[in-house]
Amino acid sequence: MGKEEGFLYKILIFPFKSFDPIEVKEVKITPGGSLENDRRFAFFRKEDGKILSRKWETKLYRIRTKYNLPKEEVVFSYEGVEKGFKFRQKEDIEKFISQILGYEVVLKEDKYRGFPDDLEAYGPTVVARSTIKEVASWFNLDEDQMRLRLRTNLEVDGENLPPFWEDKLYGKPNEVVWFQIGEVKIGGVNPCQRCPIPPRDPFTGESLKGFRDIFVEKRKETLPPWAERSRFNHFYRLTVNTIIPTSEAGKTLKLEDPVVVLGK
Repeated sequence: MGKEEGFLYKILIFPFKSFDPIEVKEVKITPGGSLENDRRFAFFRKEDGKILSRKWETKLYRIRTKYNLPKEEVVFSYEGVEKGFKFRQKEDIEKFISQILGYEVVLKEDKYRGFPDDLEAYGPTVVARSTIKEVASWFNLDEDQMRLRLRTNLEVDGENLPPFWEDKLYGKPNEVVWFQIGEVKIGGVNPCQRCPIPPRDPFTGESLKGFRDIFVEKRKETLPPWAERSRFNHFYRLTVNTIIPTSEAGKTLKLEDPVVVLGK
């Protein structure tokens, strides 16, 4: 058994892919190895089937969402217009979002695994709170602002937990580094390749000038000795993509659960 290195500090899930998160105190693991309700829904452009994403649709940054998960309800608001729906009101939600975007969208649901970005490392993303603080300092942003830019599911904290601690959670290509949060076994797969989302203000979509260049320079400069350098064909990588075995389905992650690195 490995040594306890920290505890689960935050859990963020994103019921509608590319929309706002909700912070929860605990979350179950689905049979597909994801967090329950995370990216459970996704919109697709009707014209060509392209999945709706903040990577290319900047109007999404100005749509706010509030959730009542036990009642399976969502409230969307955009430029002073607010409207609530039950999750099951698929056609009504499609119509509302289509009106905002100016083109037709189709809403799809997947309770088994959701709609992850990485189809191989489909589990929750992981980061240390100290990492968020460190990267925020590179751009004179506060911790919450950077948290919303990175959109990571599980955040680990602990006494003297160093920035980029999560770089311990992957190895060489095709290696899995196993760790445990509470009763749930998780496998770290790779450092996440970042996209156009982190440079953008999470509420307006306005891009921070020079973000990527600064990020790459600082990431290279601060890469910790425990990081597997062979995984960095470029340095625009941060947080860790994971898998969760089917054996963990039905188990629950809870805030303050201990985090233990088990190894390869």
